[in-house]
Amino acid sequence: MTSILLNGKQLCQELNISTTMLYKFRKAGMPYHQLPQGRPYYTLDEAQTWLISAGYHQENTWSK
Repeated sequence: MTSILLNGKQLCQELNISTTMLYKFRKAGMPYHQLPQGRPYYTLDEAQTWLISAGYHQENTWSK
């Protein structure tokens, strides 16, 4: 099983969220992957699973 890694901008587009909301999600514990001295990357499946387990739901945008 392979997962496509998305950068922050791509994840925001896929989830229909702002970068500010992405930073809030990361601070709250959203999983991401990062190489030393590199940018964080995300998998869409992990992000969506985390959002659902954290109590968020999606109508048009992710909210509690």
